[in-house]
Amino acid sequence: MLVRMNYKYEMFPNKDQMETMNCWLSICRQQYNSALLDKQRFYQKNKTGLSRHELQKQQTKDKQTFPLLKTMPSQPLQEVFFRLEEAYKNFFEGRARYPKIKKHKDYQSLTFTQFGVEKRKVKNKKTGKVNVRDVRYAASLGENNHLLISKLGSIYVNFHRSIEGKVKQVTIKRQGHRWFAIFSVERHVNETVDFPVQSTGVDVGIHKFAVLSDGSNVENPRFLLKTEKKLKRAQKKLSRMKQGSNNWKKQRLKVQQLHIKVANQRRDFLHKRSYHLSKTYKFVFVEDLKIRNMVKNRHLAKSIYDAGWGAFCRKLEYKCKNNGGELVRIKPHYTSQDCSSCGKRVKKALSVRTHVCKSCGTVLDRDHNAAINIEKVGLDLYGLSPTL
Repeated sequence: MLVRMNYKYEMFPNKDQMETMNCWLSICRQQYNSALLDKQRFYQKNKTGLSRHELQKQQTKDKQTFPLLKTMPSQPLQEVFFRLEEAYKNFFEGRARYPKIKKHKDYQSLTFTQFGVEKRKVKNKKTGKVNVRDVRYAASLGENNHLLISKLGSIYVNFHRSIEGKVKQVTIKRQGHRWFAIFSVERHVNETVDFPVQSTGVDVGIHKFAVLSDGSNVENPRFLLKTEKKLKRAQKKLSRMKQGSNNWKKQRLKVQQLHIKVANQRRDFLHKRSYHLSKTYKFVFVEDLKIRNMVKNRHLAKSIYDAGWGAFCRKLEYKCKNNGGELVRIKPHYTSQDCSSCGKRVKKALSVRTHVCKSCGTVLDRDHNAAINIEKVGLDLYGLSPTL
């Protein structure tokens, strides 16, 4: 079975290349906003949608009128309409809000949907013979750890680890003043993993990041809370400066770097925790939480976002799949209320952190009790027996 994985590496473009890529991002952003407005006007007039293919045909005509569109490769320009189409799809399926106009900070990446060198059959018009020759796409690998991009040149990439699998596409992403190349790779599932334990139930929380059904727990690092004082000080200093001045731009970059550091710390933590679970357990059972509804509580929203439950489950899902295991989402109904020993429902408020069952005398940490119940429901769902 094939799976998709991303490999992210830092790249080091020169000054001219950075200016060119910034210009390309601006062009793509303008194309996205223009396409969004065109779809809205077309619907108001005709009561029907404007398809991606019609937008691409219009873009081809626009290249004759606006030569600036010809200064960049066509793939990132066309991929703009894929993003818009996906944004509408997410909106209609209830996963996101209605698409909005993108600001400068909202559009940070260019995607080359084809990558590498491909052999193609080319027919000679004069002789009629068919020859096989190599065709290089707009993005491909060069020599000495360099990435070749059409109309941009060669850029050094720090390949700190090898790429396993076939590269299908590459995304160039701007993150503050740094640039990254993200390779989307197609590879086979690792089916040789020998799992030490059959299954576990995982209950995520705020006081403790996660509690497993065997009683072990993972402490919540609270990266945002630890950096909050620095962020407040930096943002307060930024608010006192004249917007648009050189000092304001420098201070804005400092604030941005603090946010990026917190995001990187959280991402690294989630990757390591999810990797450990995916290598240890064949079946990992978690609650199918509706995080969007939970963050409506203004007292808990910041802590929930800081914990990163959604990102943790997404990472855990693809890592389990890649290692031959499986992540199973369980309905969260009464997992904290029901007793894991006798099954009797013991109602308790969120502030009560200890489960005490008067029927059988079981006393457990609230999250540990929930993790055991999650595993039991998962095992029943698959018809498996618990491991001793």
